[in-house]
Amino acid sequence: MKVREKLFLGMAALIVFMAVVFLTISQGYVRHLFQQYAMAARQGQVQQWEQLLAYYYVQNDGSWDGVGQFVTAVVSQQLATKKGEPLRFLLLDDQKRVVLSLGVSGNTPDFGSGWQVPVTVGGRTVGTLWVSDRNIQGLTRIEATVLHSMTLATVTGVILTSAAALLMAAGLAKRITEPLQALIAAARRIQGGDLGSRLSIRTRDEFNEVAQAFNDMALQLSKIEETRRHLVADVAHELRTPLTIIQGQLELIQQGVKPAEPETLLPIQDEVMRLARLVGDLHQLSLAEAGRLPLEKHPTDLAALARRIAENFQVEAESKEIALGVEGDDAAVAEVDPHRITQVIVNLVGNALRYTPQGGRIRIGVKTEGSTVCLSVSDTGPGIPPEHIPHIFNRFFRSDEARSREAGGTGLGLAIAKEFVEAHGGRIEVQSRRGVGTTFVVRLPTAADAVKGRGAPTPDAPPGR
Repeated sequence: MKVREKLFLGMAALIVFMAVVFLTISQGYVRHLFQQYAMAARQGQVQQWEQLLAYYYVQNDGSWDGVGQFVTAVVSQQLATKKGEPLRFLLLDDQKRVVLSLGVSGNTPDFGSGWQVPVTVGGRTVGTLWVSDRNIQGLTRIEATVLHSMTLATVTGVILTSAAALLMAAGLAKRITEPLQALIAAARRIQGGDLGSRLSIRTRDEFNEVAQAFNDMALQLSKIEETRRHLVADVAHELRTPLTIIQGQLELIQQGVKPAEPETLLPIQDEVMRLARLVGDLHQLSLAEAGRLPLEKHPTDLAALARRIAENFQVEAESKEIALGVEGDDAAVAEVDPHRITQVIVNLVGNALRYTPQGGRIRIGVKTEGSTVCLSVSDTGPGIPPEHIPHIFNRFFRSDEARSREAGGTGLGLAIAKEFVEAHGGRIEVQSRRGVGTTFVVRLPTAADAVKGRGAPTPDAPPGR
């Protein structure tokens, strides 16, 4: 059953329930009010009889003599029925003796079928009146007729109102579920491969939030698909050249053009090592992006770590006449995996050496800022064009497309550095000015701050990205 049908049935059940409750309450209340009115009317008519008889008793000097003639003469027209049915009337004196009897057989009538009231004069009971008038009994039939008419009118009104409410409920159910139908249609379009499908829902409720979340999801899927395509194309491009070199060298050896000597096999070995490095980098990058990169964190002095890495690059820096120095804060201790952070610093310093011209300068800075340890790598290279900065951490991206693979690396170094830093709960930033240089800043939580807000990571349950 569709949501629209469930919503309509729920509204219909509520409407029917409320109609039944309203009909029951209104009928009971109206019947009670009408019965009170009818009873008051009956009592009023009987009171009129009592007042007439009390008036006669006073005017007759406290005697009931001749009361029959008085009643017949004064109210004969009121006592008679249209069909000529006689009035049932019984008057007893204060001694319970029959003074007047009209239409009553015997002296003990059924007092439950009429009305009985005392006749009082000056606060003294001078008689008892029992009367059963067809007009009074007719009130019961009038009451039944009026109540029947009111019931019929109420039921008719309730039915018409319920029918109108059901029509409105159907329209409302359709209107409420329209965004859901649009969401289903858009999801099916995405399922069919149309990742550009978007929802346009202009409401101020949860459906609008769902539409925005759906559009964000579709945008992310589109970006992921685009990234996947670029990745496949980039990997194929990166693999094509070394495989071509290996294949060419092996063919020359097989054809006897080149002998299978160490100097002939050396280019093949270099390309195999390049492929192995590329595959290893991709594997590490995939683990980091999936949040499954194993980390062995412990408090690490980043300044000392930076100095050791700088010493390893010192020979290469001197060969290019590049001044490489470290400015470290010995109190800059972070809770990190030294091996992974070493890879980050090596990638950053290697890039700086690759792009810094002869006679340039590279500075590694380490300092503590509140609950964060900042590690920066600055160079005096040509800088990065502003339009390239948003893509600098993408896979296989090279700021200078003119550089060869040998000069520019695989294009995975900065992507790996970014993922490794984020795996530690930190972030990496880049600042660059054309013709001045580039600075990469890595911000990591201090040891105390990291221990306070983390659980111990394990290879089976690495920290999330």
